[in-house]
Formats: sequence, structure tokens, C-alpha cells
Amino acid sequence: MKNLQKHIVVLSRSQKQYLENFVRKGKHNARVLTRARVLLKSARGVTDEQIAKEEGVYRTTISRIRGRYITRGLQGALNDAPRTGQPKKLNEKSEKYLVALACTAPPEGADHWTLELLAKRMIKDKKVKSISSVAIMHYLHRNDLKPWREKNVVYS
Repeated sequence: MKNLQKHIVVLSRSQKQYLENFVRKGKHNARVLTRARVLLKSARGVTDEQIAKEEGVYRTTISRIRGRYITRGLQGALNDAPRTGQPKKLNEKSEKYLVALACTAPPEGADHWTLELLAKRMIKDKKVKSISSVAIMHYLHRNDLKPWREKNVVYS
């Protein structure tokens, strides 16, 4: 089968040397090393099928790596682009409210605060539109609070 490539990888001598040293000597993430080997093999004219078989990746992955090399250069092909992540659920004021709430007596009918109770109370008090118990846990953990362990809670 003929190797039909949308993006042709042409490496300069210094880029080839860099990648060969990178693969041979470096202590890098396995994904980054695979990307480097894919670029080297693509530049040598190895078919996508052969690269996929040798590297244990899909042909679409090879095509994506080559495309990133063409559009973003060598470092852009090797490394992931930074990710912004999900915005914070609580602002500083709401986070302080959560910490203060976790340090108060639990609601009537409960012997201690649970993450679910705290999440429901934050929504009820209109400090946030929606929040998961896991997000509550992360905020409390950051402040070294564990309201589900009564001995760690400071009652006002």
C-alpha cells in the first residue's frame, strides 16, 4: 500500500540530531519519546502502517503528530499545549464562607457536616450555582479541614 501523507516531515540536520539524542539519552515521558520516534521515522520515509506497528500507535496519531510538527514546529509536536482547565467554582469570599461553614455546628438532624451537606448549603445560600461534593472536598483539603472527622472541626 502506498504511503499517502497529508503532511510531509522534513527535518533539518540539527533537528534530526536533537531528536536522536533526545530518544537515545533523555529521560522523558513515554508519550514524548514516541512522538520523537514517529517524527524521525516519518522524516526517513517509513510508512504510516510500519510506524504504527513498531510504535504501537494508531495511524491517526501519526498524522496528528506530523500535523502538529508542520503547524507548531518541533517543540509543539513533542509537547502538549498548555490546558486552561475548568474555572474555579468559588471565589475567595465564597471559599472563606465554606471554611467558616465547615467549622460551625452541623444542620439539625446531622451529627456532622458531610461534603454533600456542605454542597447543598452553599447552593442554598447562593454562594454558587452548582458545585460537586468532590469540589467541596478539594477546597476543604486545601485548608486542611475534614469536617466529617468531628475532632478536626473547630466549633465557634
